[in-house]
Amino acid sequence: MAAPPGEYFSVGSQVSCRTCQEQRLQGEVVAFDYQSKMLALKCPSSSGKPNHADILLINLQFVSEIEIINDRTETPPPLASLNVSKLASKARTEKEEKLSQAYAISAGVSLEGQQLFQTIHKTIKDCKWQEKNIVVMEEVVIAPPYQVENCKGKEGSALSHVRKIVQDTQKGCHGAACCQCLRDNPTGGHPLLLLTTHNYFQASTIVSYLTN
Repeated sequence: MAAPPGEYFSVGSQVSCRTCQEQRLQGEVVAFDYQSKMLALKCPSSSGKPNHADILLINLQFVSEIEIINDRTETPPPLASLNVSKLASKARTEKEEKLSQAYAISAGVSLEGQQLFQTIHKTIKDCKWQEKNIVVMEEVVIAPPYQVENCKGKEGSALSHVRKIVQDTQKGCHGAACCQCLRDNPTGGHPLLLLTTHNYFQASTIVSYLTN
């Protein structure tokens, strides 16, 4: 069932709820919108990083059970300051990366190609897809099957660096094991894309943010 009529949640209260998918969620209330029945809970960071937290946005219309563990009645502390521009920039970057991954999958790029693209993109952001080719810094093109000899471009430091990355990737990626990892987790473990892919936002969405 949804939240009871007239139900409100005080900021700072500890709340536990169970979604319609039988997932148990618990955390501290940081916001609640009565009209949309959206509840925001703050939980310890799933990444384990200090000064980080997970924010769960829960649609109470998809919650079967909710319990207030500790109701806070005093005035809540001031909100932590957030670097909005930094968060917006990070969101744009993450969106571009996930759209790029989605394009590669839809274009029929091999798992080896997807893995190589992700590896290069970790250190060289100027990296994009051109059909099934990987274009790095507008100078180097890597064509299927993405081996060292498939790296084409003007001889120089850029081409040498990309060839080195491709070579190291081939050495570190033991074929089947690496590809199996991508098959099991094609989005690289990013919760936003997984939630969006399965339209899970109706129940909850997890977002990591900096608290200072």
